[in-house]
Amino acid sequence: MRNYYQCIIPRMDGESIEKDFPRHRGLVRKGIGGFILFGGKLSTVRRHIRLLQEEAPHPLIIASDLERGLGQQLRGGTDFPPAMALTSAVAGAGTGSIKKKALSALRTSFAAVAEEAAYAGINTIFAPVLDINTNRGNPIIATRSFGEDKETVSFMGCEMVRVFGEYGVASCGKHFPGHGDTEVDSHIRLPSVSRSLGALVRRELTPFRRAMEAGAPMIMLAHMSVPALDPSGVPVSLSEKAVSYIRDTMRYNGILITDAMNMGGIGRYVEEKACLMALRAGVDLILHPTDVEKVVSYMKKAEPKVDVSRIDTFRQSLLTGSRQRPDFALHKTISDELVRRSISATGLRSLRRPFLVILNDDKEDRGGVLIKRLRKDIPGLGHLALNQGEEMNGCTPPQGADVVVAVFSETRGWKGGASAWLFRAMAGLDYRNSVFVSFGSPYILDPIKKAAKVFAYWHSGTAQEAVADIIIKKTAAEKAHDLPPFLR
Repeated sequence: MRNYYQCIIPRMDGESIEKDFPRHRGLVRKGIGGFILFGGKLSTVRRHIRLLQEEAPHPLIIASDLERGLGQQLRGGTDFPPAMALTSAVAGAGTGSIKKKALSALRTSFAAVAEEAAYAGINTIFAPVLDINTNRGNPIIATRSFGEDKETVSFMGCEMVRVFGEYGVASCGKHFPGHGDTEVDSHIRLPSVSRSLGALVRRELTPFRRAMEAGAPMIMLAHMSVPALDPSGVPVSLSEKAVSYIRDTMRYNGILITDAMNMGGIGRYVEEKACLMALRAGVDLILHPTDVEKVVSYMKKAEPKVDVSRIDTFRQSLLTGSRQRPDFALHKTISDELVRRSISATGLRSLRRPFLVILNDDKEDRGGVLIKRLRKDIPGLGHLALNQGEEMNGCTPPQGADVVVAVFSETRGWKGGASAWLFRAMAGLDYRNSVFVSFGSPYILDPIKKAAKVFAYWHSGTAQEAVADIIIKKTAAEKAHDLPPFLR
């Protein structure tokens, strides 16, 4: 009887890895392919991953979503800016005009991510994101993408693939055939892309093709209906026709893995059925099913034929031993410098009497670093903070104030995009003497017509500090105009 455990990558929660260790060890002894890691403390996770690798009869695939570096998942790792911010920091990437110094900084950041992952015991990173931002209303890609054109996304993605490979860490390009032209979060339900095959080949498929040529050892298939690849509407992740296109037309012989099988994007299928369809279609690995044993039991009854030769070859290439401790302090410095380079602005002018309004679209209190920094350097600064659903109730900015609106709205799965509340709140603050700062997707500010805009791409403490520096300088510049010429 076939061992279907080797085709499955279940979830591993780092926060409970100690408590759950007997269960993980049991799966390892049954031949599980590996795990996808979420959260936890670096030292604890690292120790238990090492124990699991020592227990395993074959190298385990230890994977994680580290699009923003190890700090995205593990406490103790370094947070790096999202893909869009990296592109902004090295503006010109993919056009042939990228400067040597900027390219060096980019490669150094990718190397830092790989070094930290390897130290933690993670040997497979679910990145780069190869989706092109062709739809500004996309609720799930946005800042996770390197850009809006195929050349930028291809260039940046291929650099990540190459650098990760140089450091012995496997990359995984996602989400084939491109999740950028959708308005639906595939965590919630099945999106559909109606582009013709010719259009896909000319644009969306380009970054994937080039990443394959650059040596990407793994590609993640999206839960998306793409009639150009499979007219039946079956999600690409479960589609034999889509897999055949990749194997026969694109000539790719690397690992194919589904997106997480607990997502609503699998459409009308129950998880076990979807997993069976994926394996029958020729997909190598099933990612993140809710119940491993239930899936394996279902497989044993159906007995789909599976070719595990690619999995065996891939696993033998993986890192399993410990790596030297990285220079985390240096990596933090590299990240901070990229953050400061990435921030951009349009229409910004001097600020006379700043008043800060915080809009938190995620029902979390964010903006503390920004508030503290501005209060320190702008005495008497007034501010108002609203979380999703809260209204101003008459607490309006003072007359004549230059209103700085800090918008916190993270791009993440299961959220479904920015809320209607956020857009209503922003519309009510769109004055000519306002400045809007997006600590997230820049596209959120598209409806803003009167105010100046600052794009920070994410809500990290360093990003907030950098934005505060800009506001403080603009306020100081205004005060300088009030001085006699000889004192300016």
